Amino acid sequence: MSRSRNANRLAKKIRNQTQLTLSTASRLAQQADAYLGSSIEDSPDPRQRRLEAHIAHVLAGSFQDHQLNGALLGIREAEPEGQSVKLTLESAMADEVLRELLPRFDHLYGGLRGVPGLRVRGSRKRLILHDTASSAQVTVVRDDGRSFRLPTARDSEVLLWQRFSRDVSRDERQEAKGWKNSRAIDDPRVRDLLFSRMLRCPELVNRTAAPHGFANCYTHHEGDLVIEWCCGVTVESLCATFLAHGFVDAVPRSNAIDLVSRHSARLGGRTVILNRHGSCLYGRNAQHIAESIRKGYRS
Repeated sequence: MSRSRNANRLAKKIRNQTQLTLSTASRLAQQADAYLGSSIEDSPDPRQRRLEAHIAHVLAGSFQDHQLNGALLGIREAEPEGQSVKLTLESAMADEVLRELLPRFDHLYGGLRGVPGLRVRGSRKRLILHDTASSAQVTVVRDDGRSFRLPTARDSEVLLWQRFSRDVSRDERQEAKGWKNSRAIDDPRVRDLLFSRMLRCPELVNRTAAPHGFANCYTHHEGDLVIEWCCGVTVESLCATFLAHGFVDAVPRSNAIDLVSRHSARLGGRTVILNRHGSCLYGRNAQHIAESIRKGYRS
């Protein structure tokens, strides 16, 4: 099929799925790399999507602008495995991904860190991170094929993930309940769907961090995930690629996407927020910053 026919098909899909005008939909469609139909394979289990969403949210808040080699959430590849997903992690960030996800109580912080109720099993080269309250799980491997190093407790930390699967602390139960029934969002279903898709399409989200090797991601509350960057892909081009791959499929049309400006967009209402600066923030310092981040992982 010709590129023009592909673009026309995508433009019609965007117009039907969103409240964008046909002219805007056509402009976006012209910027998508390709359109072969939706390609993100969602889990049919809402509990699995909820776990994946929580994982993506925790990683976004943890890594912020300290990524290596353009892995925004520390993930290189994602491959569906039945209702679950296998994540191939950036080797330099893999052990830190594990540390950030596995729950621990931090007395200095005054609360729980990580994903509540998450436990670990499997071999050191292929770990299964599973939810104590459901059958939801994700598998993680390193992209260099080496073994993981399980995290040890730092000062003020109690490693809750070392407890038996059925031994879930009160703090974990409260945190899990807060995630499921957050008052910060109107529709947890949309949040879980979009955050899960963030986890399942790293080749798309990593484009924001590709030029410098790092970008900036953060959260305000349980209901949003923000990505900010400066060089490389534009907001419209990224949105076009997201739409071409089915990122807003099944999201209510009224809040599927809002192009706030040339440099800002919102997907799913304010669930995923994309902001691109109009000029480079780092210039010649980018390489030195990346090396500083790398040294931090070595220490």
